[in-house]
Amino acid sequence: MSWSPVSYRGANNNGLSHSEAQISAKARFDGALHSAGKDMRDICWRIICAGEALAHAEKDMGWPVRSGKLVLKLALDRIADYYKIPGE
Repeated sequence: MSWSPVSYRGANNNGLSHSEAQISAKARFDGALHSAGKDMRDICWRIICAGEALAHAEKDMGWPVRSGKLVLKLALDRIADYYKIPGE
């Protein structure tokens, strides 16, 4: 994982230094995970950040088959709200 301030969209850093931009990126990341909810952070981390397969994450967490898909969708909806991404 990289906390690089360079954006894929080419956005500027709003006058922030390299270190400040990295801290800002980390704060946004932490805020997004926090917005997913305490009980949903683990599934978000496993699937989004670690790239773990959904079925594998469900099994490791002791969840019923296919329950992870529903929980992940709820978490992603919350993260979309955090980033103010319009819904369907």
